[in-house]
Formats: sequence, structure tokens, C-alpha cells
Amino acid sequence: MPNLSFRIDSIRAERYSFEAIQQLNINMNIMFGKPEKRENSFLVGFVIKIDCTPPMASIDIKGLAIITPISQEEYTKLGEEFKKGSVPYPLIIAVYSYNLPIIALLSRELGIPPPIQLPIQSSQHEKGINYHL
Repeated sequence: MPNLSFRIDSIRAERYSFEAIQQLNINMNIMFGKPEKRENSFLVGFVIKIDCTPPMASIDIKGLAIITPISQEEYTKLGEEFKKGSVPYPLIIAVYSYNLPIIALLSRELGIPPPIQLPIQSSQHEKGINYHL
């Protein structure tokens, strides 16, 4: 079970309009950068973008997930997963869970509902790697 730590580099939240609207659609995207190897860990950059339709507010959070495997077997397994170009689903959930309180606070301050939706799991969920925060 690899250890995870996070670093938030940038937070931006902006409200464009205060007009009353009938229906508000909130879109959230989590994007990950290419993983970097550092000594015995991996560094994975992430960006969370939240936009509204019609455009009345937006939130952007940029940061870094630091994944430190406990054993050499975990390190090898993670390295293979990252070489495939995919981000492990438990890592996506961990990044979302870590940032959810920040997103909820910023949403409340902007006066929009928080986007409380778990990211959609891919059809190929592999067992074997669990993460520890």
C-alpha cells in the first residue's frame, strides 16, 4: 500500500455573474500529467477544473501527488501501470477525496452547488494496489 502525499500549487476561483438562472450544469474534469520518477517515488501532477454552464463561475486547482511505494514490488507494479499511460483508479479517487473539502468550500463561497460526484471508474478495474493517505 503506497503512501500518498499532496502539494497544492495553485487555486483559482472566480464568479462571473450573479444573475438568477433556471438550470445550472456543473462540469468537473481531473487531468493528470506524465508521472516522473524521483529516487524511490513517483510525482504525478494534476489539474482539477470545474466550470458551469451557463458560464457563471469556475474553479481551478493545480497540484502534485507524491506516491511512495513501500516495497520494490509496488514500485515495479506502479512503474508498469504508468508506462501504459493510465492512472490507477485508486489514485484518481484519492486526489478527488483530498481536494473535495477545498472544492466544497470554494463552491460555497462562490454561491454555487458543490460538484459531489465520484469520478467514473473505467471498465477495467485492476486489483492489487491500495493507497494510504
